Amino acid sequence: MKISAFPIQMSEAEARKIAEKRGNFLGRMMVKKDEINLKLMYLESREIIFQMSYINAPLPRLLGKKPPQEKGQKIRILVEGTRGMPAYMGEEPRVEEIEIDDPDQIQKTEFPDEKLIQDAKYLARRMVRRQIGKVASFEVLEMRSLYRPYYVAFYGPLVNGTKVRYLPIAADKNEVTRTC
Repeated sequence: MKISAFPIQMSEAEARKIAEKRGNFLGRMMVKKDEINLKLMYLESREIIFQMSYINAPLPRLLGKKPPQEKGQKIRILVEGTRGMPAYMGEEPRVEEIEIDDPDQIQKTEFPDEKLIQDAKYLARRMVRRQIGKVASFEVLEMRSLYRPYYVAFYGPLVNGTKVRYLPIAADKNEVTRTC
């Protein structure tokens, strides 16, 4: 299967070092270093590009006047497919086409497209309202699937039907941070 994915920036040895350092003191004592299993997985995210247009304030609409809409700009939002969490993307991401042979390495999104679009609009609307104080409307221009690589560290033996401790480590070294 051919997918568009972010390039891998971290080696497996670096991911193993991070996995060994994570967790509390008791957790590190219970699991030996040789019981950490690393698996490379690709999690689906959706990149949504909106055409944003905005008006000054909602007051003229309440008075029955229709204010002219100003032409806006394009805004790019990346919505994670496993939790539905949106994040603003300032620039176009660098992706590469790769071939995946094992279907267990790929995890598809769990949410319908309408919910992902709704979550992305909510984030974009909040950002615009906070930054420039205008009411925005959004129209979807483009939507595509992008896959983020993760090293998933499983702690302890993998036995079917038992609880497994795990830690996802972003292999593309991209971080999602909260700045507002």
